[in-house]
Amino acid sequence: MVKYAEKVTETPVTRIELVIDLEDPFKPAMTLEEFVELYNKDPEPPRYRVVSIDVLTCPEDNQPVTLAHCGRCKRFIRLFEGRVYCKHKIPLTE
Repeated sequence: MVKYAEKVTETPVTRIELVIDLEDPFKPAMTLEEFVELYNKDPEPPRYRVVSIDVLTCPEDNQPVTLAHCGRCKRFIRLFEGRVYCKHKIPLTE
């Protein structure tokens, strides 16, 4: 029988701010930094909308995932100060 220990991992969350052009649906979204660099101004409503997306790398499979998706995982413990805490089982060797 294999015994397990639990380990808690801490993963930083990255916030990406995207600018969406509401008047031109074929124009690709760009980051806020790219928009300011290209146009030398902040995006102004009502034409532009800034959307924030929180992403992180899943500690289990190292794939990118949104914070909303991560919160539904059974290993998720909590989000605190921009970091996600998850529990993992580690097999113990005898």
